[in-house]
Amino acid sequence: MSSDGKVLVVDDEPNIAEVVRLYLEHSNYEAIILPRGQEVLRTILNEKPSLVLLDIMLPDISGYELCEQIRKMDAPFHQTPIIFLTAKGESIDKLRGFNLGVDDYLVKPFDPNELIARIKAVLRRTIQVSTELSQPQNSSRKWLEIGNIVIDLEQYRVTVGGKRVELTPKEIELLYFLTSHPSRVFTREDLLGYVWNFDFTGGTRTVDAHVKNLRKKLGQHDMWYIQTLWGIGYSFEVVQHV
Repeated sequence: MSSDGKVLVVDDEPNIAEVVRLYLEHSNYEAIILPRGQEVLRTILNEKPSLVLLDIMLPDISGYELCEQIRKMDAPFHQTPIIFLTAKGESIDKLRGFNLGVDDYLVKPFDPNELIARIKAVLRRTIQVSTELSQPQNSSRKWLEIGNIVIDLEQYRVTVGGKRVELTPKEIELLYFLTSHPSRVFTREDLLGYVWNFDFTGGTRTVDAHVKNLRKKLGQHDMWYIQTLWGIGYSFEVVQHV
């Protein structure tokens, strides 16, 4: 029987790595175990895992630094989903992870069944995109152009003024959702439900971190902007020039 994909597990605690491996294999995933971070980038290139399960406190390199390195890899490897599995559970640690582009965050000790559920939730997006790309050419395309920004959700590609902007998959999904509903205000809870479809431990601060990243990466433009409505949420506004 073929597996549902490879999961790269980077954790220096043998007992935890073994438990994760058993649950992954029971759920029909192939587990690749690494106790250190030095081989992670090479393993991603060679094995092409569907997801990376990454500890933050590794003996040779910080998981934060590894996450940043993965997000700087050439396409399509820079979009490999990442879940932090770590004992560092403070809000500041979670926010730092989300700012670096991690897809989810689970604190040790953890329920292995919850871990599998979170892995499936993160991978559901990849499966959905693959299905959409296999549809006939006349199917509706998830593509938007507003002013100088073009968002292609099929290819997970964003360009501004004709230049590619490197965003994480979740940042692209959030941007696409907001631009699909110009001038409509969404609360942080709304965006968690519509875009994440999961009850993240990071809560509404996850949304704030992703919006902050979008603004930083997209820059300022006179045709559109992401507006903050203090105490309420966010909206995508198109500037009407007279």
